[in-house]
Amino acid sequence: KSGGDADCPVFRYTGNDWTKIAGIDGAWVLGDPLDASVFYAYKASAGDVYRSTDKGLTFAKVSAPGSSWFKKMRATPGAKGDLWIPVAKDGTDGKLLRSKDGGETWNAVAGVGRCEAVGFGKAAPGASFPAIYVYATIGAVTGIFQSVDEGATWVRVNDDAHEYGGLANGEFVMGDMNTFGVVYQSTAGNGIAARLA
Repeated sequence: KSGGDADCPVFRYTGNDWTKIAGIDGAWVLGDPLDASVFYAYKASAGDVYRSTDKGLTFAKVSAPGSSWFKKMRATPGAKGDLWIPVAKDGTDGKLLRSKDGGETWNAVAGVGRCEAVGFGKAAPGASFPAIYVYATIGAVTGIFQSVDEGATWVRVNDDAHEYGGLANGEFVMGDMNTFGVVYQSTAGNGIAARLA
């Protein structure tokens, strides 16, 4: 849960020393895949997204898409400003959010309910957009799902016999960027599991 990280400071290394970044304690930080000057931060406990355009020196709040127990916002490989946030709280409450403008505006991905993690893998044959993987509830079923069409449709790639206790505090489900259909997940005490979708 993000609550345990809420007060963890964020530091920036400049080659000589570490400097604390003000205002984003407890945030998950990631760089833009195409613009080395741009970084994003999601503060899950507060539900706020911040952006830096000076290589992480300063951050400014750009939106408030909502809080989540899960903090790992992801950026689409090979795309500028294309961000995804998994949202999950008590019970079945949740969604998957996407921003195409660097975190300024967000839209829920249709059909995806409670979502604990989102990640990317190598695109399907003939597709240009990376495969998307989520640990989420879709159609009243909770599991790992794959989309090869930017989230328009989803196919479950695990089964009830291979849940591994869920994602636990690793909070990740990621596709292999070299081999389409291979997906990795964190587990509850069993290391990292991989399977062919």
